Amino acid sequence: MKNVVFVGSAALSLVVAVGLAACGESYSEGLSDYPGYEQNPGGTSGGAVPPPAPPSVPADGNDAGADAAAPFACEGLDKDSPVILYLSADDSNSMGSPVQIRELLNKGIVPPANLVRTYEFLNYYRIQYPAPPAGELSILPHLGETEIAGELDLQLGVRSFDAIKPRRPMTITFVLDTSGSMGGEPIERERATVTAIAQSLAEGDIVNAVTWNTSNNIVLSGHKVTGPNDPKVLAMAESIQASGGTDLSSGLATGYQLANQHYGTGRLNRVILISDGGANVGVTDEDLIGLQSKDADKEGVYLVGVGAGPGESYNDALMDTVTDKGRGAYVYLDNPAEATRMFVDRFDETMEVAARGVQVEITLPWYMRMYKFYGEEYSTNPEEIEPQHLAPSDAMIFNQVVKACDPSVIDPNDSITVVARWKTPLTYLDREVKVTMTLAELLAAPKPQLAKGKAIVAYAEALKNPNPEALASALALLQAAKAGAADPELDEIAGLIAKHPDFVKP
Repeated sequence: MKNVVFVGSAALSLVVAVGLAACGESYSEGLSDYPGYEQNPGGTSGGAVPPPAPPSVPADGNDAGADAAAPFACEGLDKDSPVILYLSADDSNSMGSPVQIRELLNKGIVPPANLVRTYEFLNYYRIQYPAPPAGELSILPHLGETEIAGELDLQLGVRSFDAIKPRRPMTITFVLDTSGSMGGEPIERERATVTAIAQSLAEGDIVNAVTWNTSNNIVLSGHKVTGPNDPKVLAMAESIQASGGTDLSSGLATGYQLANQHYGTGRLNRVILISDGGANVGVTDEDLIGLQSKDADKEGVYLVGVGAGPGESYNDALMDTVTDKGRGAYVYLDNPAEATRMFVDRFDETMEVAARGVQVEITLPWYMRMYKFYGEEYSTNPEEIEPQHLAPSDAMIFNQVVKACDPSVIDPNDSITVVARWKTPLTYLDREVKVTMTLAELLAAPKPQLAKGKAIVAYAEALKNPNPEALASALALLQAAKAGAADPELDEIAGLIAKHPDFVKP
């Protein structure tokens, strides 16, 4: 794809929450997809025709966060043509990479560089942004100067509203790997996942389950639970045993048959695949998953992938592939307690959708270019960027460094504009929110999230090319980000850096 960069992480900050009400959106429209609120059929469209693409942006970035744009001169640039880019950070609930890496580091193993997806670190470790009103999204830009003249750290947070309670009913279909390789730690993590989800169930939810190894076996079909910790679901979790070979295709096909058989309009419908990654996913499997998750006139059956490890033998490619096709979350469990964290504490963030098909557009002054990009992809052509879903109580975070052709041409009165467009999750109404701020306003504003974002990025990037200097630099940023405040996540990362075999204690 021309003018598209696939890369991996970033730096940034500033907080400006802008609700849709400021853009003329009706508050009730934003709630029309949720239980207890009357639907308003007159939704406002945010489907404006995209502006023409700016001059071509060089696209030779890479996952290591190297220069994403070759040196460029101001001469020849059109001062009347701002730079317009479209960004993707992958689904906000793709979070497998940092947890598998955590397991490896705790075991004293150097993680392979190709396992590090920096944007997943920004999804997993929380950077707190204030929530907008129910049914809305907010855009929160941050801008900070770097040590190099003409370079600016830029972070964009697109924050969803907090999860609405009570949530809508759901139909959950477990596709459980019980092949022989699941023996030991993986099967315990699989049981913990089912048990954690059982804790989050409500009366009337429907649970299906199929186990797969050499063959598949339907163990639950259309079971209406009595409430949290339904005895039949807990008994099913306890009965899971590892044995036999691996037949992913048959297990998936049966799982989707069950999911469609018990599909409920207005319900959250999810297939949950739990595996140690030992199976290979074929084209047929990808087509099946993609077809089931495709948005048509109803919400699709999305696939949530759960990696059960163990980290040293786990094949990350399986879950990364199927969850990309299945438009659902990808989480990894490095111990049974992680199941509670992801499927109890962060249940809505892992399972639900607040905004469908989010597309983010940023307009920069004519003299700026993308220099380093730490998301998944960006392009001058909106057709080349796949919109992503955003969960409730969550934020998409876009990290990048932008650079001016010459520091002397930067005008503090010039502005940066960010637009987020999306569809409501069930009624598919077009929505839009827009923020415009001058460089001066952005640079002068508070930046409470900037330091944490930069520290998380520095940690992930240091893992791609580990050496004492990079790890020490990341640790210093973590310590600066704490600024005397308690932050268990930053403490965890600092501890993991100290365990890296290449780290040299000062």
